[in-house]
Amino acid sequence: MIARRPLPPHLEGQSFSTAELRAAGLGLARTNARDVQRFSHGLYRGAGPSGPSWQACGLEDPGHGLSPQDVRALLRLRPDAVVSHLSAAHLYRVPLPRGLTASPAGRSPAGPGSLHLSVPHDGSRIRREGVVAHRRAVPDADVTSRLGLRVTSAARTWLDLAALWPRLDRDDLVVAGDHLVRHPWVRGEGRTDPLTTVTEVRAALHRAGRFRGIVAAREALDLVRVGADSPPETRLRLALVDAGLPEPGLQVPADPDDPSSPRADLGLVPWRIALQYEGHHHRDARQQELDAYRDAWFQVHGWLVIKVTGADLRNGFRRVVRLVRERMASHGR
Repeated sequence: MIARRPLPPHLEGQSFSTAELRAAGLGLARTNARDVQRFSHGLYRGAGPSGPSWQACGLEDPGHGLSPQDVRALLRLRPDAVVSHLSAAHLYRVPLPRGLTASPAGRSPAGPGSLHLSVPHDGSRIRREGVVAHRRAVPDADVTSRLGLRVTSAARTWLDLAALWPRLDRDDLVVAGDHLVRHPWVRGEGRTDPLTTVTEVRAALHRAGRFRGIVAAREALDLVRVGADSPPETRLRLALVDAGLPEPGLQVPADPDDPSSPRADLGLVPWRIALQYEGHHHRDARQQELDAYRDAWFQVHGWLVIKVTGADLRNGFRRVVRLVRERMASHGR
């Protein structure tokens, strides 16, 4: 019995193509061994300790069955391709509606459980199970690297999400935009700058030219704001505006002259209305103590504090709209 040559160290636990196997001095027959697993046409995984998983990188499982190193191997095979659309949104942790699909009538494979790549119009087609190829030119200015993967920039990713309209509606796009332009403040986020800015998105929009969803993109971009810390906060702001009420400010201090003043998620300063969205983490006992301190500070300074819950989100914030209107009427403005 002839012993098989071991995989070279740089292929152990890694994903690689047939060409990379041959470059290492091994023939195609080596892929028949038990320590090599085929995961796509011409692409394999070597046994051994592998690189970090999506979860280890702080991301949810994207559902397409490919690891970060698998995607890197595929991109080495297709240097003209770039991770885009829903897959790029996953890398930026963009909050999207559950069950979103990227093809009409839910035809697969096109949901978030597929790997989405963009290739030039003149590039060869990508026909692989679980891979959705979008024929869209991506300028170099709109390509960056994330987790060692070629990916569309945050600004371009938002435009590609707009191209999925109407499966993503105006509010969905504004939620995504608010997430991308948000200035991080929670410790442990691993960054201090926003993922993009409205100015950068407008520049990417200019470079993109005409595309399906461009009207929706322009409308939604005009509504993107810096300061929303969660999708419900964005949806609350939009609901108030859609109800004909003034647009609230974001991260509004009870006392702007006091640097230690707590802030309201949303606030209507002329009427001294503070809106606080109470998400799941507000159920924590310590957080409830902080919330009580915050609310008391606002009330001492003459603010009405309206606590908003998931139930309000589900019924379109009708209760909140009514309370805001009542407060405004009582102040005669």
